[in-house]
Amino acid sequence: MHQTIPEKVIGYSMRHARLVVLGTIIVSLVFGWFALRVKINPDFTSLLPADAEVNKLLKEYGGGAPTADLLVFAASAADGADLFSPQALSAYGEAVAAIGALPGVTSTVSPFNLVSFGRDNGRLSLRPMSPGGKEPGSDSIAAFRERLDATGYARNLVVSGDHTMLISYFETKSMGSYRAFMDSVNVIASAARQKGLTPYVTGTIPLSVRTEFHLSHDATLLLALAAFIILMSYIVGFRSVRGVVLPLLSVLLGTLWTVGFMGAAGFSLSLITIVVPPLILIFGNEYNIFTTSEYFRVARVEGMAPPRWIERAARNVAKPITMAFLTTVIGFLSLLFTSIRQTREFAVTASFGSLACAFLALFFLPALYSLMKPPRVRKESSEGILPRAMGGLARFAYKFPGIVLGLLVGVVVLFVLTLRLLVFNTDPASYFPQSDPVLKDMAVIYGKVGGYEQVAVSFDAPKGATGYFLSTDALSRVEAVEGKLREIPDISYAVSLPDLLRNINTAATGEDALPTNRAIVTMFSRLLVAAGSSSATGSVVGSLVNKDFTRLTVSFRIYNSSNGHYMDEARFRSLLVSMNKVLAENPTGATPVVWGDLLRNLSFADSLRSSLFISMAFSVVLILLLTIFVFRSPLFGLYPIVPLVTALLLNFAMMALTGIPLDMTTIMVSNIAIGVGVDSAIYTVIQYRREIARTPGEPLLALERTMKTMGQPVLLSSLSIAVGLVTFATAAFRPIVYFGMLVMFTLLATTLGILVTLPSLLAVDTRTRLSRAARGERGRGPSGRK
Repeated sequence: MHQTIPEKVIGYSMRHARLVVLGTIIVSLVFGWFALRVKINPDFTSLLPADAEVNKLLKEYGGGAPTADLLVFAASAADGADLFSPQALSAYGEAVAAIGALPGVTSTVSPFNLVSFGRDNGRLSLRPMSPGGKEPGSDSIAAFRERLDATGYARNLVVSGDHTMLISYFETKSMGSYRAFMDSVNVIASAARQKGLTPYVTGTIPLSVRTEFHLSHDATLLLALAAFIILMSYIVGFRSVRGVVLPLLSVLLGTLWTVGFMGAAGFSLSLITIVVPPLILIFGNEYNIFTTSEYFRVARVEGMAPPRWIERAARNVAKPITMAFLTTVIGFLSLLFTSIRQTREFAVTASFGSLACAFLALFFLPALYSLMKPPRVRKESSEGILPRAMGGLARFAYKFPGIVLGLLVGVVVLFVLTLRLLVFNTDPASYFPQSDPVLKDMAVIYGKVGGYEQVAVSFDAPKGATGYFLSTDALSRVEAVEGKLREIPDISYAVSLPDLLRNINTAATGEDALPTNRAIVTMFSRLLVAAGSSSATGSVVGSLVNKDFTRLTVSFRIYNSSNGHYMDEARFRSLLVSMNKVLAENPTGATPVVWGDLLRNLSFADSLRSSLFISMAFSVVLILLLTIFVFRSPLFGLYPIVPLVTALLLNFAMMALTGIPLDMTTIMVSNIAIGVGVDSAIYTVIQYRREIARTPGEPLLALERTMKTMGQPVLLSSLSIAVGLVTFATAAFRPIVYFGMLVMFTLLATTLGILVTLPSLLAVDTRTRLSRAARGERGRGPSGRK
């Protein structure tokens, strides 16, 4: 008899069980070594493709690398004390100096070293806000405060408008992990607190460290909880030491191989791939349930010698597990069509993990069983409540298919009505627990000064005319547009060349106006070039104008003015619409370009949108082709897809109604649900075709037998996965929580469709075929002719 490749390998593993076990141990040790090399990557900006248009804009207009590592350190005086007292300023100055001296810090902008413009001995000069760029002494505090007030661009940059908060900014070179750096910052902040200050620490660096912390915590917690739930399911399901220990060992090794594969491939645990290990632990568990269930079933009914009976059990599950693996991998690999590198890494790693768990369940697990004595088996009980309930569902679907199919139409209508409510969210700050200290500090700073997130508008001179922005007319037009943009409520701060020229003119002449003489503008601009070369001020004014004055940039700081917090994607898109409207209605003669780090979020969201629909469509088409191939019928190939699509529509409707956003993890729900959910539908259709072939004139009986045979394993398998996915609710990051809950909801909805919608479709199909056959018989008449 011809044997398939899986059957040949199963036979080999039975004959060489000890060799298979030894080989598995050796491979596991190798993957374990690679698993230790896997690192956590908390960098959100790395999710965006390097060649994305927004990165090109950042490089061209920002004049440097598209990423920036920033620490924001702010402080207020505790208990409402005076922040400008000698003690408070001294404590803040010591903290700023200590942070600025930490290894890796490349520049510091503080209230003390920010450049101001004034007259010294009758000459206009650049000078720091405080002598030496350090905290002022008791005798110069008044002058320091006066300079802060006189320097317009300092307000809401290094000092709050009400003078109750001072803010400093520290840029660093890339360090990979910032944990040691932030440990030092926290020690400095603690010392400042003991000296009467209330410090606040935020920025991309603290967010990165907290991301790393939460990812590490979530990875450990999710794995532990998933393993515990799987252990409990084995205890309840098999009530045997071997039925608990050996399947658990198999799925744990599969998860180890998966993490080891990540290490060997150079992949890291990111905001996306962090879900892979617990997901493989949960989904790979299904393969072991198949194998172990069949192991005990065959032992109970076959009465064969141990090697033959174990080999029979393994061969019986080879086809279902292979089919389950193929459909799961199709769902995963469809994510390769996304432009997000980490999503592609997820696709490859999850596919390998599915292969590893399927391989171990088919070959390693039976080899272990073959080395043991036959199990003690319980007698098969009579038909229980669950099979009878499945039979009742079959009768309902057969008698009332119109109700079920009507509900199907209702799901489509609900999806269409709620589609417009779906939202995308790519703001990493919103992923954190709102009680996180970094977010709390961020909220305080935003409430005081309107935040630190920036967006810029650069104006390019027509035809690249050199010196264009030395023209007072050109500067006046830009200043007018800047003034209208400042009126937008979500813009909290702005700084520009016209702004600084006005400030210099005030210091030089006492007149608060933009200089009208080109020679004066040129002279003042030289001062700005000098200010831009200062490490302390360069990050603030260094990119406001280029050397040949063909490009001028206005830098804005933005926040959500309605709640005083950071902007989400929808709010930012609305702000951009307002800004572009102002720019369109107020032409300056130059070409405006809006750019900034925050546009990465929008670019990332656009990538998510295209990824969602392309990958989902691809996976559905591949699954449909597979089912058509399996059933050799386009119609029967379509039937298993219907419960799946219905569940996906319900998933999107539920997300729209509850406000759950589509983000970097929730976009993968559809592909995973497609790959994991369709195999049970395929098995149900296969079983029904077997039953209808046995009783061709009795479709109701065939449907009842199908549901009694398949309903229980379909339901129990889905419930075991759903219970495992509940562990995702314990994650700190919202996207991970949403991901687990949505996969669980979609799989349960798919299961409901398999138990109710699919039988209705099969019933209608069979009754239609029987009706056509009957009409054909009547048309032929008694003689068999028409």
